[in-house]
Amino acid sequence: MRIVAENQDIAMGIDAAKSHLAITVIADGRALKQVTIAHTRAAIESFVRRFPDCRIRAAYEAGCFGYWLADTLRELGVQVTVTPPSLLERAPGDKVKTDRRDSLHLAEQLAANRLKLVAVPSMEERATRQLVRTYEQFKRMRVSSMVRIRSFLEFHHIEVPREAGRKWTKAFLSWLETFTFEGTPGAKHLRRSLDALLRAYRDLSDEVNELKKEIGRLAKTPRYERAAHVLESNPGIGGLSAMIVLTEVRNVRRFRTSQQFASNLGLTPSEHSTGDHQHRGHITKAGNRHIRGVLVECAWAWIRYDKAAYGVYRRLARRREPKRAIVAMARRLAVKIYWQLRQIRFGEQRAA
Repeated sequence: MRIVAENQDIAMGIDAAKSHLAITVIADGRALKQVTIAHTRAAIESFVRRFPDCRIRAAYEAGCFGYWLADTLRELGVQVTVTPPSLLERAPGDKVKTDRRDSLHLAEQLAANRLKLVAVPSMEERATRQLVRTYEQFKRMRVSSMVRIRSFLEFHHIEVPREAGRKWTKAFLSWLETFTFEGTPGAKHLRRSLDALLRAYRDLSDEVNELKKEIGRLAKTPRYERAAHVLESNPGIGGLSAMIVLTEVRNVRRFRTSQQFASNLGLTPSEHSTGDHQHRGHITKAGNRHIRGVLVECAWAWIRYDKAAYGVYRRLARRREPKRAIVAMARRLAVKIYWQLRQIRFGEQRAA
């Protein structure tokens, strides 16, 4: 094993890919080493051992590879920074992108302390968040299966009789299961196709219901019970919406102000102002899209159930288009949630 450096302050930029890691090591303002290693624990351990007694800081971009790399490096005594790719500083006109250049860019910014941080969730927090996200994924998959069944009926010009009732009721599904395609050429193949679509829909529905029950049990655990009850006291926020917010937020004290919280959700308007000219555009859509989406849905329910909120929405809608008005209401709801969670000190037990 060849020693690269001893007893130095090291900044390590890592560009992660599925099979390999491109790493640039900087010490005292100069690049000591650029190397590509396998994306495995054994390769990482072997590389870190080449810096005995060094104080190593490492950084990589948050992305589809999650936090396994951060966990592994921390177990090896490395101080890890996970940074959001959208907030990396990039020189105007820099159009060349390679793994090595990206790792050098990360190492330089880390050494200069210019990187923004992603709050890395604990393994327990990742697991509970994954449960709720899987529920959302299966809900979208079920909607897609419903669209496929509707498209099947429309393509073959099959009209739903009035006695079948509203779509996706038990009566409607029973009618689909017993429809015979009588007198239609290829009826056997059409029936087989519809059976496959219905089976996929039922399987997805069963999984959605089971996941929903599991989330309900999670909401009654000591960590979430009080906070879920507080959020559900807001008109428009149900149990599942509350759990989406709680599992994504984790610890509201990560945000110093309600403005910072709303910004993290991408609910603040973009702005391009100079001199006497002010222009505010669409919301930034930066940050957590999961909470942003559910808060917009909750805002629609909020204005239906709360007359005061509906009055505010109407005043906003007169000055702006309805879509912008409902986003503004979602932002107000986010601010309200922020202060509610701060008041009950949600998530601080783990942080302490």
